[in-house]
Amino acid sequence: MASPHTIERQRGIKEASQRLGALRKKWPLAFPVWAQDVRPLTLGVANQVSVTMGWSLPYTVGVLNYWKIGPVYCQAVLAHDQRITLDGAPAEPVDAEAKDLAAKQLAKLAARNAVKQATAAKAKLKRKPAPTTEEPTQLRDQVRAGLLRRRA
Repeated sequence: MASPHTIERQRGIKEASQRLGALRKKWPLAFPVWAQDVRPLTLGVANQVSVTMGWSLPYTVGVLNYWKIGPVYCQAVLAHDQRITLDGAPAEPVDAEAKDLAAKQLAKLAARNAVKQATAAKAKLKRKPAPTTEEPTQLRDQVRAGLLRRRA
């Protein structure tokens, strides 16, 4: 059975898309709407968010995990050398390990999208039935003729 900590974190991940609006309202510079405005967040931001929003720390980690594993945030980590606080002030620099993790996450997302596209293409090919050259009335007549032959 999963620990209460894990259950709370999973709940945070599940509800993150709903909670992101509240984070954007409270800290518009840290959680911007436009992709070009996204910047890497300072380390330990989960504690601040947890206290301010009144959420448990595992729940907050789950919500922030949803934000941080997205392609937009990963691209921001790779593109910028400076982290920001929740208020938008500059914080510590982005280290090489964070950039490496972001690159790996982007590669994982790209591979997942490639598999989805390949699966969708295969399903699309399988869906289309072979076109019939006969009219529906011709098929109906053939079925009726076959049934009449059986009766006789």
